[in-house]
Formats: sequence, C-alpha cells, structure tokens
Amino acid sequence: MRILTTPLLFWADGMTVAPGLVLLHPRVRGDAGLLAHEAVHCRQMRDVGLLRFWWLYFSCRAFRLWAEVEAYRVSLRYQPGGIRHFARTLSRGYLLGITPAQAERLLQG
Repeated sequence: MRILTTPLLFWADGMTVAPGLVLLHPRVRGDAGLLAHEAVHCRQMRDVGLLRFWWLYFSCRAFRLWAEVEAYRVSLRYQPGGIRHFARTLSRGYLLGITPAQAERLLQG
C-alpha cells in the first residue's frame, strides 16, 4: 500500500483511491488506526474490483454503509474509546441517512 500525504485532502483525514494507493492529510500521517481503516478499503477494492467498488460506493447507500462500518470496526481496535466519534463521523459524513445512535449500534456489531 503506497501512502501519499497531501494537504489538498481537506475534506477527509484519509482516502483510498485504489487498492494500492492511499492519500492522507499530513496531520494524521502516523495514525495507525486510520491506516488500518484505509487498508480495509484496499482489500475491499481488491475483492470487489476497483471500478465496481467505486460505482457501488457512490450509487448504493447499503454498500457504502457496509464498506465504512467494516473499516470503522477496524479503527475501533486501535481506538476503542473513539466509538462515539466514529459513530458521529459515520452518521454525518457519508450521506447514509442514519443517526449517531444507529451508527454506534452498527459499529458495536
């Protein structure tokens, strides 16, 4: 997984562009939980296929929810106390139409 840092990524801390390419904002360069989160997206892209992943991610709310819940569950292993923060981010940042409480329940599995 190649990691590039750029301050141009102002809307997110990190973004997986392709199975082997992750962009990070410089302020989170050393965040192991975020890197693990993005590694999940790399695997998802390999499993689903890059174009299919992006098509489904942008066109299907259920797929986007599945992809992010799986990745945030890995983030929680690195920051177990961050569940409320991750739930708020999940509920507000991905156009999923869920509340923070619903997101928290999904993250708890």
